[in-house]
Amino acid sequence: MVNFGLCLFTMSFITLTFTLQPFHVLSDEAMIINVCDKTPDPSLCQTCLNSDPKSKIADVRGLAMISITCGTRDADKLYNDTYNLYTSTNDTALHNLLDNCWTRFIGARDGIDGAGRVLRDQGSDATKLTITRNVIPMITFCSDLFKKNPEVAVPKYIIDETNVVSTDCQIILGILNNF
Repeated sequence: MVNFGLCLFTMSFITLTFTLQPFHVLSDEAMIINVCDKTPDPSLCQTCLNSDPKSKIADVRGLAMISITCGTRDADKLYNDTYNLYTSTNDTALHNLLDNCWTRFIGARDGIDGAGRVLRDQGSDATKLTITRNVIPMITFCSDLFKKNPEVAVPKYIIDETNVVSTDCQIILGILNNF
């Protein structure tokens, strides 16, 4: 009889565990949705956070770290694509324009990447300052330069990547505002 009672208790516990497990996942997804809804691009934010399996168990600080990783990845792509175009183009005007930006893009990438260390060591306020003072001005400079020179044929993918990195920065700031 004791064994039957223990068996019944164990089966009930296992059933309860598997029944409640979906609610746990929904709770994590709900937090991601809630955090991302406070950013300028909830869809891009959710795509970024859901790209890392750790987001399912992360707190807000962990989600901020994941968003920094996404921003670093996007800024690295922007830098590499810009530098490759800069070194390969025969268009003098485009070459000169990109000469003003490729170093800023590597600086932005390094700044976003460094924001992860700042978050870990100094907290969210210092991280917001890092993004606001050290990264956004570099991206904005080039975005404005592209707009001020419409006669220069900057490829759409460079403009799009610049906009994505700019949005990434706003997403990082939006997530950091949840602390």
